[in-house]
Amino acid sequence: MGTPARAIALSGADQAVYTGGAIYRGIVLRETAAAPAQVRVYDGTSAAGILLDDVALAASASASTWYGDGGIWASTGIFVDIVTGTVEGSLRLG
Repeated sequence: MGTPARAIALSGADQAVYTGGAIYRGIVLRETAAAPAQVRVYDGTSAAGILLDDVALAASASASTWYGDGGIWASTGIFVDIVTGTVEGSLRLG
């Protein structure tokens, strides 16, 4: 049995969620403005890092990804880029 993931709330804007090495396990998102949205997660401290995840949401939709206990290693940090739309949700880090 693996270590439980930690949920980190998203602010709804671009944000550096974590600095330093981390295991990215997934994300849960809900679109809140009745318009399409796109969110990208990077290994880094900005959107210039390595792309880990890209989630596109239809209006009023929700989505989640889960990469399991092993997750994806992010060596620099975790940065969330709200490309378009308005969302709420959280990241899952190990």
